[in-house]
Amino acid sequence: MNLPLAQIPLLLIALVAILMVGSTHLRLNIWLFSAQALLVTMATALSAVQHSDSHLYIIAALLFVLKVLAVPKFFMYIIEKVEVQRDTGTVVRAPVAMLLSIAFLWLSYILARQLPVPSGDTIGWPGATAAISLLCTGLLLMLTRRIALSQIIGFLVMENGIYIFGLTQTNGMPMFIEMGILLDVLAGVMLAGLIAFRIKKNFEHIDVTMLTELKENL
Repeated sequence: MNLPLAQIPLLLIALVAILMVGSTHLRLNIWLFSAQALLVTMATALSAVQHSDSHLYIIAALLFVLKVLAVPKFFMYIIEKVEVQRDTGTVVRAPVAMLLSIAFLWLSYILARQLPVPSGDTIGWPGATAAISLLCTGLLLMLTRRIALSQIIGFLVMENGIYIFGLTQTNGMPMFIEMGILLDVLAGVMLAGLIAFRIKKNFEHIDVTMLTELKENL
């Protein structure tokens, strides 16, 4: 089966998310997120070519600078500061979570095929499949991981899913809205990284489940 060029990055994005769920190494997950962001950038550039939309080239460049380069580099810096290399306290074992994410991809495909797609559109259902799968996989990361940085990565995976859905189902949002979302995501990531650093400094760990055991000193 020959897939159109525009569909390949979309399907690879969902597969990379499954690999992220199957790994508990923070550095590997960060590199996988960077690879996923690169695929999102490629999907944006291909959409720009397909629709002859010049503003999507700007969004693709911003995605490359922020998500492919800046965010992973910032995460690497935080990992060195908090001295945590892997998420060893997952609520669900990584192989089981990986199987769940594969099941989510299959369900996403079924749901995406029910959505109305314009005639001749070759990226409608693959884009919806990838987007729904990313939303479920990102949520799975946030709910099953105990380390704060893993949960932040899960949030970013969900954000990629929302972006892919908007890109493939609506041919992109206005440029200023997309730029505003990117800046909000960047600010949120930096704030979350600083909070993780403060948690490590004050409580000597970044396991968020242990914070529920804190009691007030009266």
